[in-house]
Amino acid sequence: MTSEDRNPGAKASVDEQRLALDERRLELDRSFARKWLPTLATVMVGLIATVFGYVQQQLAAASTERARIESKSKDEREWGFKVVEMYFSKRELFDLTRNAEQATANLRVLAAVAPTAVKGLLDAEQARIPAPTGGEDDAQRLRSLSAVADIQNALAIANPVSSSAVSALKPEDFLAYVQYAEGSKDMALKTQATLQKLGFRAPGVEQVAKVPSRLQVRYYRSEQQAFASKLAVDLGAALKLTATTDSAVRVLSTKQLPTGVVEVWLPLAAPTP
Repeated sequence: MTSEDRNPGAKASVDEQRLALDERRLELDRSFARKWLPTLATVMVGLIATVFGYVQQQLAAASTERARIESKSKDEREWGFKVVEMYFSKRELFDLTRNAEQATANLRVLAAVAPTAVKGLLDAEQARIPAPTGGEDDAQRLRSLSAVADIQNALAIANPVSSSAVSALKPEDFLAYVQYAEGSKDMALKTQATLQKLGFRAPGVEQVAKVPSRLQVRYYRSEQQAFASKLAVDLGAALKLTATTDSAVRVLSTKQLPTGVVEVWLPLAAPTP
């Protein structure tokens, strides 16, 4: 006789334990982890592979873009040297004061391949344009300024910048003309020095026959109004002249005028008591 035969209660207890273990095993088989873990593992492997592929794709795109930028910069440098050499050897081809149409066409073509070099040449040519006089000679001057505006548009297409950068007008980007009447040269020279201290390029002063009754800052483009108004107020304070935001006056023309130019018109000097 076996021990189980002698003790039937012990046999029942073992069977119950086995049954309990089988139930627990079944519960585990039915549990979320046991049921979904293989699926989740498969999904994670696929997701990791997708992310890795995306990262590799982005790195390849960045490398291609970097190579394109480096190649473009190299080409622009090489063209820049050629443009500068051409400018000094055939100066007449770029003279905006003599043949604005021809110079505009030449500089527009070169702006597409060497915008940085053309920007430097344009600054040099713009500085050669005569100062405003308020007389008949200003018609030719306006033609030259219109040519500058045309080339500036070509440069903007070749080398676009963000709108925030465009709106951030800075004194160093402007050429400032100073006009004065007879007897006001000392005030004009003081104005020139003040402008240069503020950061403007103010290469000289110009005596004219007619001047306004009070200080004026004349600007060329509508987006420069606030900039010109502030300059007028600042100059008025520095020169002890009456000036308000209304002292900024826009120059109107049927031709498009360039950015980067302001005119400071001084009133007649007060008579000495």
